[in-house]
Amino acid sequence: MNGVGFVAACMAACLAAGMGLAVGLERTMTPPSLSDSSDAGNLALGSEEFDDVRSLNVDVTASPAGGVAFPVSGRVTFASCPADGVVRSGSREYGVDGTPLVSLHTDTPLYRDLAYGDKGDDVTALQNELAALGYGGSRSGVFDWATWDAWRRLYAANAGTATAAARVQQGAFSRALAVWLPAQTMSVSCAASLGSTVTGDSTDSLAFRSLAGVASVKAASLPDGRIQGDRVVEINGRDYPIGDDGIVSDTAALQAMAGWSTYTGAHKDGEDVTSVTVTYKLKKPIGVYSVPASALTGLKGSDGCVVATDGTSVKAHVAGSSLGRTLVTIDGKAPASIKADPGQAVCDAR
Repeated sequence: MNGVGFVAACMAACLAAGMGLAVGLERTMTPPSLSDSSDAGNLALGSEEFDDVRSLNVDVTASPAGGVAFPVSGRVTFASCPADGVVRSGSREYGVDGTPLVSLHTDTPLYRDLAYGDKGDDVTALQNELAALGYGGSRSGVFDWATWDAWRRLYAANAGTATAAARVQQGAFSRALAVWLPAQTMSVSCAASLGSTVTGDSTDSLAFRSLAGVASVKAASLPDGRIQGDRVVEINGRDYPIGDDGIVSDTAALQAMAGWSTYTGAHKDGEDVTSVTVTYKLKKPIGVYSVPASALTGLKGSDGCVVATDGTSVKAHVAGSSLGRTLVTIDGKAPASIKADPGQAVCDAR
């Protein structure tokens, strides 16, 4: 082989080796995500917590300062003001001339004594409150033995002694044994001290002075499409329960609202109802799955299906959205993975 031929052969060999190296490099550097895979178009499911947080407008009704009178005149022989400043229906804070007095709320003020056969709104209100306090009784609207017995047991629970409990006469309710409260719970200061002399039904010698505060908190309306379950509202940095009727009745919640700068800043002097926005969410977060909107098929309202990789349709409910993705709950056990875009797969979302 002459010199020219040798050089040409070497160049050909080097070129072939270079091409082989390039092919090897190309195969080695191909990203795994670009290689063929039977999982293409599938999406692994992973659960995350969701509390369905919303903004909620609530109407806050103010309670003006006021007073609660004694039902009888005499000398205060027992006085025990609640440590938390809250008087509750069915409790005992006072005794006058040795007679225990029960603090009792009724929707209709206690304005008369009652006996068997008496009827009226005050009888119905008394029966309702005795039942609410756990003493049962009648709901007949007539003062009967069952109503009397419920009252007798409530009074005995507060009287302290059998002798004191015997002050409840057979078949009768005496308003002189009860301090009437205008609400089931009230933020108060005790106005009478041990040994002081009081006058019945007088604003000059009160049993309690109620403080200006919040009487009620109720949602103007509850949001549509919310996830069902026990819910709370956030007031002044803490969570408090709210009922399915949109009412916040927790005493601590009302006190928190009364001292919350968001409310006090919005409330105007003389204004009965003030609108405030609170955070509204599930008490206990639920597990949801984050999927692209394209993964849902047969959507009717908030209900539809996702399709497992084996082609099985699984019922799903849209709970909300986050960062451009749809959050869903899934009936039963969720599949490990679903199709990212099942197209027009059949779904029975009834």
